[in-house]
Amino acid sequence: MRHELPRLVISGSVYSDDPASRFVIVNGQVLREGARLSADLVLEQIGQRELVLRFKGQRFRQPV
Repeated sequence: MRHELPRLVISGSVYSDDPASRFVIVNGQVLREGARLSADLVLEQIGQRELVLRFKGQRFRQPV
């Protein structure tokens, strides 16, 4: 499934105890939890050292 994922260039992230203050910069865009990166890829959660993404119904973690 990894070979089907769109290319993700993560250039920065900010974690906060307040979910509304969290964001990540992916492919030059500032994204918050719940954002769609493509039709099949959703940013579910931003952690201190990783992102939780869902692609075609499968969850996976991506280090930042």
